[in-house]
Amino acid sequence: MKKLFTVILVFAVVVSMVFAGGNREAGTDGPYKVQFSTENGAEDIESQALYEIRDILNESGLFECEVFIGGALGSNDDTLEQAIQGAPIVTISDPGRLMSFVNEIGIIQMPYIFDDISVINDLIETDLFKGWEKELENYGVKLITANWYSGPRNFVLNKEVNTPADLKGQKIRTIGSPVFTESVNAMGAVATPMSWSEVYSAIEQTAIDGCEAQTPTVYASHIYEVCKYLNKTEHFLLIGCPCTGTAVFNSWSPEAQDLFVRTFKEIGIKYQGIIENMIAEEEAEMAAQGMIIHEVDQSVFKEAVEPVYEKLGYTELRDQILSLI
Repeated sequence: MKKLFTVILVFAVVVSMVFAGGNREAGTDGPYKVQFSTENGAEDIESQALYEIRDILNESGLFECEVFIGGALGSNDDTLEQAIQGAPIVTISDPGRLMSFVNEIGIIQMPYIFDDISVINDLIETDLFKGWEKELENYGVKLITANWYSGPRNFVLNKEVNTPADLKGQKIRTIGSPVFTESVNAMGAVATPMSWSEVYSAIEQTAIDGCEAQTPTVYASHIYEVCKYLNKTEHFLLIGCPCTGTAVFNSWSPEAQDLFVRTFKEIGIKYQGIIENMIAEEEAEMAAQGMIIHEVDQSVFKEAVEPVYEKLGYTELRDQILSLI
């Protein structure tokens, strides 16, 4: 029994060294090993941003970062849980997922709340937002920043969509949080959460009718091969929230922490500036492959999602957010 206890104790120490900040190889100043995880493909804007950050941080000598694409380390929800448990992973979450910890943060992912994504750069510096960040830390989540942007999301399927009635009965893949599911249902579709890595085959096998997603991800995942229409409802401006675990982040030196956060924020701003041209180029390429890029009167969809604000208790908070920006 004593021998078994010793083995268990040794194992626990090893695990804690690996997952609770013991990812250092050269003392308290690093280099710190970190894995970047995304479900998206190599061509996606999110993946490209992670590759750029990897190179910047590795050149600093403070970090040894690797990028894992295509859900190689697990889904976004899985990798966030791993990070909370102490794994040295950065995953790209979103306000809709993070609302399961701090409900109020979901407001910034609500449909049609912002006309211009650049306002998020100011919002994340407010006392209101910083209060949400502190609350997330109580759950083991270190929100690095929330100014990543992958573009507006559209309904992508094999039919033209002009009104919510056109989405009736259509099983549409979305993200599994109330912000997404309630909004997609309100716009007429049947919200169907699943991992993004499963979407192509699910559409191909007619398990779902389509998805709602941003152009760079549709392009990188070749969804244009299984869907004919990209209907430009632009109902969500998808905000990316790079996150890691507080245990890992707090194990780094102050210098490393500052560099890490600053780099993610700066890259977020940089890619906000290039996303519009990227979307135009990728939609042109998908159109050349036979996809129809269909412009939509968004006013009817804005009207359809208005009750979701009241249903999720966000009506007054929306007014507060808009007054801040």
